[in-house]
Amino acid sequence: MKFESRIFDEPLLEFGGEHSHSDPRLGLTEAGPLQAPLGDKVRIGVVGDAKTVESTRNYLQRAADGFESESETHPNMHPNFPGLRNRNPFRCEFDVSAGATRALSKAQIEKIVKEPDHAKAVEMAVEAILAQLQSLDDSGDRPDVAIIALPVALIERVWNARTDAESTTEKDDSGGPDAPNFRGLLKARAMPLTFPIQIVWEDVIDESAKIPRKIKESSERKIQNEAGRTWNLMATLYYKGTGRIPWRRLPKQGEFRACYIGVSFYRDVSGQQLWTSAAQMFDERGKGFILKGNRAQTESRGRHPYMTEEDAYTLVRNALRAYRDHHKHAPARVIILKTSRFRDEEADGILRALDEAETELRDLVWVQESYSVKILRDGDYPVLRGTFVELDGKGLLYTNGSIPYYGTYPGLYVPHPLLLCPHKSSDSTPAQVAEEILSLTKINWNSTQMNQRLPIPIRAARKVGEVLKYINEGQSVSSDYRKYI
Repeated sequence: MKFESRIFDEPLLEFGGEHSHSDPRLGLTEAGPLQAPLGDKVRIGVVGDAKTVESTRNYLQRAADGFESESETHPNMHPNFPGLRNRNPFRCEFDVSAGATRALSKAQIEKIVKEPDHAKAVEMAVEAILAQLQSLDDSGDRPDVAIIALPVALIERVWNARTDAESTTEKDDSGGPDAPNFRGLLKARAMPLTFPIQIVWEDVIDESAKIPRKIKESSERKIQNEAGRTWNLMATLYYKGTGRIPWRRLPKQGEFRACYIGVSFYRDVSGQQLWTSAAQMFDERGKGFILKGNRAQTESRGRHPYMTEEDAYTLVRNALRAYRDHHKHAPARVIILKTSRFRDEEADGILRALDEAETELRDLVWVQESYSVKILRDGDYPVLRGTFVELDGKGLLYTNGSIPYYGTYPGLYVPHPLLLCPHKSSDSTPAQVAEEILSLTKINWNSTQMNQRLPIPIRAARKVGEVLKYINEGQSVSSDYRKYI
């Protein structure tokens, strides 16, 4: 058995003025966003209750002055937020105008909280928020992006609400917990709006707000310090509000123009039908385009979903058509990532579409998230992020792990590697695939930290599936990735 190991360097990102750095926060501070804002201001709307609307205003005003990280042990992992004035990392203002806020009444919130039926409570909350968002969209103070500032009372009632139906979560699909999922339903209902939304919990904007421990634990959520969460929130608001890309993976010299496609599966609200979702990243600049596939098949008992040959062909053909419409030429290389194995008929359909488009270079990669083999390292810390072991044509890659730049391991639990299984038709070596996937983990404009586990094509396809499951038959599906994250 071939057993070779190496450690990849932390991938570089590109920012404004062709500046590069491995750290999104330092890169933004030094050079600004890759794609500069078209105006000097991002107009922000806020929907919440009276308290969270006021807290959001106050928070953004304080963010303009900056936050110190209050961390002395790991300054690279917990840097200060420099504020939005002279050293503004985003080179624009973030403004909430007087007419761009809407507040739910105490009576509305109390009625939702007291509703005993989980599904109805979520539906009521979504409809109440959506009415306020629609009011903003119809007003003269239409924002570029709207913050949904969720008060604690609503978070407790609707965030982890469940129906009594049987679970629809299946291995390798992305639907998540049973309907109604508040986030997914709200994103789906808000899709026709002219602006994207960003859901923010009350404790993000007001440190005195206390979220019950059971909610935090079930959401796998850990609150950061003010500087850290401000970095993340402002990066998201910049991307959603401007439609401009804060950073991209730094292309290598001579690298071919590529189209990245992530494929995931999700169940509809009934739990009876499995569908395919695809988030196509147009190119190395990270332009997202969303595709909805057809019904998926399963191997046994609803597990291990896959596409038929014709459906796989159609999905990739449509993705390449969208790429050509945008760029006016076909990609030189196509990379398709999936978290279930490629069956022969699936691969045949994909390759037929690539052959028709005369795309010569292609990589089909099965990304396994759980694998029993682990690597140990001398000392107290886990293996380094970027550790790679080639195993007879496959690759074991740690996208989480200790980060020398941070001087520590930034995770809470022992990191697990990804097992990368390139299809026999793939052109790249396992090491080349692994290095590229490591760089794709850094394309996440919801977070400015470097310890992201999954590459953007897979993560995006899953986010898309979580929303598409709530799209009604006949409702138009937005191709704008900002509407899904």
